[in-house]
Amino acid sequence: MTSAWNWIGIIAWIIVLAVFVWVFHHIRVRRIKMIVERKHTFEWSNLIISGVELVVAFCLVIGMGYVTFNRQINLSDSKAVKVTYQYEPLVLRVGTEGSYYVAVDRSTSNKPVHVYNYWVKGAKYTVSSNKATVVSSLKQAKIMDTGIPWSQKMLQKQDNQHENAYVVKMTATYQPSFMNGLGVRVGHQAMTRWLIRVPAQSFINTTDISEQ
Repeated sequence: MTSAWNWIGIIAWIIVLAVFVWVFHHIRVRRIKMIVERKHTFEWSNLIISGVELVVAFCLVIGMGYVTFNRQINLSDSKAVKVTYQYEPLVLRVGTEGSYYVAVDRSTSNKPVHVYNYWVKGAKYTVSSNKATVVSSLKQAKIMDTGIPWSQKMLQKQDNQHENAYVVKMTATYQPSFMNGLGVRVGHQAMTRWLIRVPAQSFINTTDISEQ
């Protein structure tokens, strides 16, 4: 169900699109009057008015487009987004290539993005490398995921509980606010990120899944 806050953006889009259509209609009506009533094919005043109307109309559409589709989020702003974390221990797999927690489907010329496969409680999950990071130390998380608010305290706690083998799913959800409502974003996911923690690099199987 759409949040009531998102109606701010829905109504704003209706108004902006209505203004955009009206501007072109108004330009046409004015030009017809200029030709029929005043017998002119060109007037500077008419050109200036039309230019101003077009600039305003395009600025409104571009502005709403930016707020809706391109506005960047600040994960540290708790008023804009709510960040939650889900922790699950990894299940060790044993295969012909040895024991591992993560199997990597390596990139090719046709598929430049790596795919990480991991197992929790008997279930297999797959996530692309542009949404996940695999680390063998918490220091790597700070360097490789700069800007992602991983809690080092909570990660250290998970290290102790799950012997350095777990996955963290971070979900950022847009909070109720005027700007989020204007962008029709309230209640929608702003970002999902995975951090896959392994005890050492040797627990990562880089043999292509299709070749196993």
